[in-house]
Amino acid sequence: MIKKVPATDRHFNDFGSLKTYWLFSFSDYVDRDNMEFGALRVFNDDIIMPGKGFPEHPHDTMEIVTVVFDGTLTHTDSMGNEATISKGEVQRMSAGKGVLHSEYNKHDTPVHLYQLWFYPNTDTTADYEQKQVDTSITQQTILASEHESSGVTLYSDAVVSELQFGMSSTFTIRIAKGWGVLLYVREGSVIVRDVEYHKGDQARITEEEEVLLMSTEGACVFMVETRM
Repeated sequence: MIKKVPATDRHFNDFGSLKTYWLFSFSDYVDRDNMEFGALRVFNDDIIMPGKGFPEHPHDTMEIVTVVFDGTLTHTDSMGNEATISKGEVQRMSAGKGVLHSEYNKHDTPVHLYQLWFYPNTDTTADYEQKQVDTSITQQTILASEHESSGVTLYSDAVVSELQFGMSSTFTIRIAKGWGVLLYVREGSVIVRDVEYHKGDQARITEEEEVLLMSTEGACVFMVETRM
């Protein structure tokens, strides 16, 4: 089954300091039919304005992933980490039994990022990892388990990748039994089972073994594979 979620169905908020699209229920947006997708609990597409951000706040029992596409984000946490996350970098923070952190854009240009929260598949302690990833190749694994990943380790039953399509190119997704795939179009357009998807559209794929993606004009697609 392939469910298309158009870009217009994302929940949008403009807080002035933050412009954000929420793909799942989050904060004051509650939709009992749109709470999560497998191990993926939160997927927010954020733009943080210069000089703005999130003051110190708590998290626990969650794998929190930040992928920066433009700008630079400054991170601090109660584990003693102080870091900047720039374009092309991925950060994973395991909240464990509890951690405090803050995130700010201390620069004069907006920061565009995705933040995803995953349910952990083990009892983790608070932990932190950050890495630059090469998203210029056809398929780049951004996050996966410690046994599979060429990117950042993710302690969850999920794999995050970015797919790059050239002109008139194809890509076949092979899906393990009991797993599903969420595709989020970042740039360009792709065709999934004769249905066209544009920037901001999602395909939520379940109970399939193989799905062919095609692009005639080029595209960048963010892919989350997760146990359902």
